[in-house]
Amino acid sequence: MAALGATASSPVLEPSPAHIQPTPTPKASPSPNPSATVLSGVLQWRGLPPLRWTIETRAGGPLSTRIEGSAHVVAEGLEGTAQVIFDAASGESVWREGALRVDLARWVPSLLTAARLAPLPPGVAVTGSLTATTAGGWTRDGLTGRADLQIRGSLERTAPPLRVDGIALSVTLPDLQNLAASPQQHARFDRAKVGDVVAEQGEIRFRMRSLQEVAIEGADLQLLGGRVALAPFSARIEPDGLAPLETTVTLEGLALAEAIKLLPQAVTAATGLIAGSVDVQWSRAESVTIGRGLLELQPGRHAEMRLAPQPGFLTGQLPERLALLPPSFGPLARWFSPRNPAYTAVEAIELGRENLVIESLQILTRPEADASGRTARLLVRARPSVPGAVGEVGFEVNLSGPLNQVLKLGLDQRVQLPATGALDPTARKRNIR
Repeated sequence: MAALGATASSPVLEPSPAHIQPTPTPKASPSPNPSATVLSGVLQWRGLPPLRWTIETRAGGPLSTRIEGSAHVVAEGLEGTAQVIFDAASGESVWREGALRVDLARWVPSLLTAARLAPLPPGVAVTGSLTATTAGGWTRDGLTGRADLQIRGSLERTAPPLRVDGIALSVTLPDLQNLAASPQQHARFDRAKVGDVVAEQGEIRFRMRSLQEVAIEGADLQLLGGRVALAPFSARIEPDGLAPLETTVTLEGLALAEAIKLLPQAVTAATGLIAGSVDVQWSRAESVTIGRGLLELQPGRHAEMRLAPQPGFLTGQLPERLALLPPSFGPLARWFSPRNPAYTAVEAIELGRENLVIESLQILTRPEADASGRTARLLVRARPSVPGAVGEVGFEVNLSGPLNQVLKLGLDQRVQLPATGALDPTARKRNIR
């Protein structure tokens, strides 16, 4: 930093991306210690807040090439200190007892601008702080040393709504020259709300591969009353931003009562637990995309459901009256056509007045539509909770369109389906016995 301006009246520097403009040799400021020299100035870099710096050096012996002292940097929302040693003969420098504290709300947008990365999306805010302790040096071999970082804060987005609270990130880098040798790191959050979906107690385990790549070795969180785990994947920064991500999400013990809330206009209430897995992708162009997956009802537990009112969904496949005589008998045929005893029971089911005891349930997803235009299917086999004229009902609910829009996940602007859109009247997959 010998090329930086000094004293309180030094000019503000405007460095190019490649170098810092040289300034005249700084003058020594008065110091309470007569054997010390104080250098100070202001550094401006690519739109970052002005950094006011001070270096106090202590005089060495007459023939010494070592300069020792302390450095202090302060700016709006930032403060850092370190003990420094500079060897003029070798050009190497060492620092120890380095400490840094950064206000994330003030510095994250500025750092993205300085690094010429994409800014935070509109409506996204990061709050909290970063603290770091470090020791190391610039030697002939480049940067050496260690660093420990802690981040505490929160993240919020206004539209679509997202909020993550209790973010806690710990990073230990024992060798700055070899980030790949760093131990496993941990990132946690207390609570995240995405649209109508709430996740809690999340943890991500990862390892640094380089400044451009992080290996996610696993992640899990509490969701919909159960547990969700992510398979390992890599996050890599490319010249144009974060590369697409792909992982498999495994779900266990999710409450069906919570999961069916993601299905628009299909089921109003349910009990039981579901488990399974689904592929998930993310890219800057398409945001989150749901891939192929299968969720099933966990056996061994009593499960029930109640359909959203949908007149004709089941009774459309069932005659209201039983024709005991052929139509050729005229009025006599109408006299001998009693009401179908199963019709009333089935009508109560389709209008949501009668619960169904679930025998089996499957939810299948696929990123691309099949020949019938379906991107997700709910297949149910159940029986009325009150035994009667109907022994078993089987039906299928079909969803079409991009799943990150059709499902109520808050991952994109929600698409409201018409009343006939959720329960497909053309599916012809309703079996009544």
